[in-house]
Amino acid sequence: MLYATPKLPRALLHILTVSDRKFVRDSAHGGQSKPVYEVAATFWGIVLPLSNKDWKQLPEGSFTSNTQKLYTDDPVKIKPGQIIRDTFDGQVYTVTTELNHNSIHPMLRFLVEGVAK
Repeated sequence: MLYATPKLPRALLHILTVSDRKFVRDSAHGGQSKPVYEVAATFWGIVLPLSNKDWKQLPEGSFTSNTQKLYTDDPVKIKPGQIIRDTFDGQVYTVTTELNHNSIHPMLRFLVEGVAK
């Protein structure tokens, strides 16, 4: 028997992509490494600022003023170090940590670090 599970409101979500960052040697620029991004998945999600409760509970030194939370209920594999690109506004984030959630709700939460546009 299947049970209904809570979902994030679709009106808040937009399309995000998760990419792997690899470095390749660029012989045209003296053999320096340059990043190449390979899209691993596309999913619906939202990035929101940290709450006051988050600021109190996070271990000291594990966040900056650019740290935000990514929410999704799509079954996507995201690992720390991967790059998230918001297709709505072009903002880029680096995944730093996966946050735990209870076993009933399918929502995934991650701490992400915003990269300046």
